[in-house]
Amino acid sequence: MISRNLPEKFLVAFSFAGEQRELVKAIAEAVEKRLGRSTVFFDEWYEHYIAGHDADLRLQKIYIDGCLLAIVCVSERYGNKPWTRAEHRAIRARQMKAETLNDEQSKYQILPIRVGDGEVEGILFNTIVPDVRTRRVSRIVQLIIDRLQLISSDDIPEYDASAVKTFWPETVPALYWPMANHKGVRDAFSTLLRRDVPRRFLPLRGTSESGKSHITWQMFDNVRHVLELPCGRFDFKGTTTIDEEMQTFSADLNMRPPPAGLRLTERFSHLLNTLKQSARPALLIFDTYEVASNEAQGWVERQLLPSLIRATWLRVV
Repeated sequence: MISRNLPEKFLVAFSFAGEQRELVKAIAEAVEKRLGRSTVFFDEWYEHYIAGHDADLRLQKIYIDGCLLAIVCVSERYGNKPWTRAEHRAIRARQMKAETLNDEQSKYQILPIRVGDGEVEGILFNTIVPDVRTRRVSRIVQLIIDRLQLISSDDIPEYDASAVKTFWPETVPALYWPMANHKGVRDAFSTLLRRDVPRRFLPLRGTSESGKSHITWQMFDNVRHVLELPCGRFDFKGTTTIDEEMQTFSADLNMRPPPAGLRLTERFSHLLNTLKQSARPALLIFDTYEVASNEAQGWVERQLLPSLIRATWLRVV
């Protein structure tokens, strides 16, 4: 754990129960990477500040007026713990104050998101609470950024796409990999990410329900948030909503989506050609590949994989 400097005011502060710590931490890390260091309050990063007998008062101060956006991570455990109840009382007080002000922006300063089952007293049944448990981290980050834009666009730093790293690392840092019994996959994936690796393609095989999709999500999160490199994950089970899947795939690669009127393979070719122009590191993950159409499989095997001979900057799973 690396502590952060205490800012005059946080842009975002997360309030959550410990049972959802890992999920919320992944979101907080991604938001911080978008907004900048010391802009996001996540309790363990500021233990040096909140530790002590008056921790509850310090926390309440952060959630009342020490952040631009307070995010309530809704779950049954959140509503049943003394610490989170104290935090939520402060957030509700902020909500009541906002309702008395003739200020449209102040009404957006609290955002509830669902991270677990169960309800929380004070959050009414007609409150829209986005369920982020099955969303990609990039989409959750965009939801939070969009909410911040409603409050104060001046406080949000511009996203600098040119800051993307230029090379794969010589030594891969420790990856976040909480799954058990996947050491072989983890080691193979770590090797794939090195700059001098001779083979830039990693096939992942296994029976149905053996956890392959979960593994690809771990790969995606590590490349995006540990190595901070563009990574696109395309799930062929999602091709019934191909436009939405392609938009997300493109956005995760920091690219504009191809024209919607093209066939799937033409869209893939469009993205690959754009990647070639920049020749910056990128990882492409194709999940549930066995249900891809013959045309899509043909494009991957006859166009994408052979291109890896020259495209030393590209990796494919």
